Amino acid sequence: MTVGPTELAKVVNRMYWDSDESVNRIAERLDLSKGALYGMIEPAPADRTCPDCTSPLSFGNRTARDRGLAECVPCSVVGEPADRVPSTALAPHTPEPAPIREPRVWSGRALAGSLLLGVVAGVLIARILRRR
Repeated sequence: MTVGPTELAKVVNRMYWDSDESVNRIAERLDLSKGALYGMIEPAPADRTCPDCTSPLSFGNRTARDRGLAECVPCSVVGEPADRVPSTALAPHTPEPAPIREPRVWSGRALAGSLLLGVVAGVLIARILRRR
């Protein structure tokens, strides 16, 4: 039994969207090139609509789906409505906030060493200033 292009596209989409299997592995199993496989993948619906034109939003790939970055093809809007960015523009990188660090607790040895270094530095500065 031969599989037609429509049936093969359905199999590709099911394997791509319903599994975590790598694209390389899917292409290998179906005896396709990665380019041919990507050409058959259809966007997955995002169950949301575009805030600008009310067209259905979709995910172009699994990474976009995992990150929640749906897009509107007619408007070129990417992301969720509160966080949308035109796909043609580069979105500015917003760094993640630095993790909150616990205050360092000085051990007795570290505190004594720091105190000793401070005293030595003070004595040296005092000698230099007396010579002038």
